[in-house]
Amino acid sequence: MRLKLGIRGHDLPGAPFETIDEFVKSYRQFDLDYLQLVYKKAFKNFNMDPHFLLDLADKLKENDIKVAMIGAYFNMIHPDEEKRLDGIEYFKWCMETAPVYDCKLIGSETGSANGDKWTYNEYNHTEEAYKIVEETVKGLKHYGNIFKTRPIIEGAYAHTVFEPKLLKRLIDETEINDVTVDVFNYLNIDNYKEADRIFDECLELFKDKIRVFHVKDFNVVDGKLKQCGIGQGIMNWKYYVSRIKEELSDAVLVFEGVTGEDIQTSIEYMRRLENE
Repeated sequence: MRLKLGIRGHDLPGAPFETIDEFVKSYRQFDLDYLQLVYKKAFKNFNMDPHFLLDLADKLKENDIKVAMIGAYFNMIHPDEEKRLDGIEYFKWCMETAPVYDCKLIGSETGSANGDKWTYNEYNHTEEAYKIVEETVKGLKHYGNIFKTRPIIEGAYAHTVFEPKLLKRLIDETEINDVTVDVFNYLNIDNYKEADRIFDECLELFKDKIRVFHVKDFNVVDGKLKQCGIGQGIMNWKYYVSRIKEELSDAVLVFEGVTGEDIQTSIEYMRRLENE
């Protein structure tokens, strides 16, 4: 089977872009199927102009570029309440407008008490922080019902939803049906050797709700996890792809943080795996 490969628009060569044509031209260099679209990072001076959205939607459809997810990532527990509320309003705007691309999924992580840094804080892993996230996601789910769009939530060790089991709790308590799995996000220097176990756990907990996998690879350099091109590190993508092909053939695999020359080599690596 052919893997459904995608990329974040702002990881493409030339980003952020001045024009839609430049954006489309950069994407079409590669053997890809989908796009994760984050307006504010993909385009210079983006201002929520509805005419721009319609033009972009037309160009993407003309070039058979499908949008897997609109990235509207915001910090659900930001200590600055104004920024938190602004994030919610922007997410809702993305929910309203995503249907122009025939896209139903609007994505976010859950956030950190360290504000714009999105780094680990003890408070992130508290029940109080979790309850704020839960109520926020419930509100977004309810709002999306109006436009037939849905929040898709992603966990990360440094954030409030810091392990797969907690994301499963969020699913159960908010009744959301869509998850992004990024195994690398759950890793740190103490548990990185457990990546395969975490992948298996995600499949067991979320299987029929996984819409997107974020594709990353890494090596350990000077005691830290450092991203690299796919197939150049120690993540077991041969195993992951084999299970995805067998059990989650509709999921989209989005390269995240893969840039420059690593884009082409990463695509070639994943295309080889799809045929094994």
